[in-house]
This record gives sequence, C-alpha cells and structure tokens, in this order.
Amino acid sequence: LAAKSKNHLRATVKMFLNWCIKKDYLLANHRLLEADGMKRQKADTGDTDFYRPDELQTLLDAANETMRPIIALQGLAGIRLQEAQRLTWQDVFGTAGHVGISATKSKTRSRRLVEICPALAAWLEPYRQHEGALWTQSRDTYHAAFVELRKSKKVPARKNGLRHAFCTYHFALHGNENLTAAQAGNSPSVIHQAYKGLATKAEAEKWFAVKLK
Repeated sequence: LAAKSKNHLRATVKMFLNWCIKKDYLLANHRLLEADGMKRQKADTGDTDFYRPDELQTLLDAANETMRPIIALQGLAGIRLQEAQRLTWQDVFGTAGHVGISATKSKTRSRRLVEICPALAAWLEPYRQHEGALWTQSRDTYHAAFVELRKSKKVPARKNGLRHAFCTYHFALHGNENLTAAQAGNSPSVIHQAYKGLATKAEAEKWFAVKLK
C-alpha cells in the first residue's frame, strides 16, 4: 500500500484504541501509539505517472475475459479499481450510456453516473448478456494477475496509472476540471492541480480511440 493508505489505516487503529479506552478495555496512559508501526509516513508527492494509448491497447488486447472490463472501466471511465470490482453488470448496463456507481460502491460514498464513451462501449458490448458481479475474486488476486499481464507485455509499472491516465487525458480533451471531476468522482481542485498540462488534446484523442479490434 501507498503511504497515504497506510496512514489511513493507522488512523483507524487509533480510533479503535480510543474506543477501547472509553469502554475501559485499555488504560488511558497506554503507549501503543509509540510503536514503530504507528509512525506516520510521508506521502509520495512525486509527479503523476500514467499509461500511454499504445500501452492501454496492449493491456486490453492481452487481458483475459475477466480482467478486460475492469481495465477498460479504469482507463476509459476513470472508475477506481475498488469501485470497479464492486460493480455488477446491472450497474454497467442498467442505465443507457452510463455506469451507475451507488453510494455503497463509491469510495466517496456519493452516487454518480459515469458516462460510457464510444471506445468503452465497444469493449463492454461483448459482455451485455453477463450477469452478477464483474469481479468475484480478491483484490490481491487482481493485482497479481495485472502485474503478470503487464510484465508479460513489457509494459512499465505506473502506479494507479489507468485512473491517472483517464483524468489526464479527459481534462486535456475537454479542458473542464468540473466535468472531469464529476466523471472521476473527485474534486475540481485536485483535477486542476494534479492533471493540468500533462498531455495534449491530440494525445487525449488517441487514448479515447483505443477500441476493440
């Protein structure tokens, strides 16, 4: 996990320990928070890295039937991995032209409708008769399979590169941080600060032209 995620988990542990104190399960002068594992880590503030159009094409072409829609939803709709893995096919096809992400499946606990662009529609069409969950295995299983896929095709590692790519290219294509933020379930300020000026409109057009051959 990234430092930010680890710090969130540390905060959760701290909340639990405070609850234990209130219930008299733990003394108020405990020193558990002094443990090395509870020390906050500095979050990585390096440059945003993201996949390129040819890399997305390679990943989608080589992915198996189960992984392909998860990759497509991340790259062409900006849906977070954990959100995509919670979706059902009814969420994908239940609202024409959009993927419905309910509050219970959204990371931000806020419902949103995500537009399905033509390229994504083409990748999803073969699954129209599918039912149930898009992903039935663990997140660790997906990560391991994705790393194997990426390495087999000599695609470099890019942390959270599919979602970063979507935000980068969508903003470059439309020049509207509010529109990109609404699609990605993020704030306009984050879109403007993190993704502005990273790609050209021509590069963005290539990204959203990655279609099923």
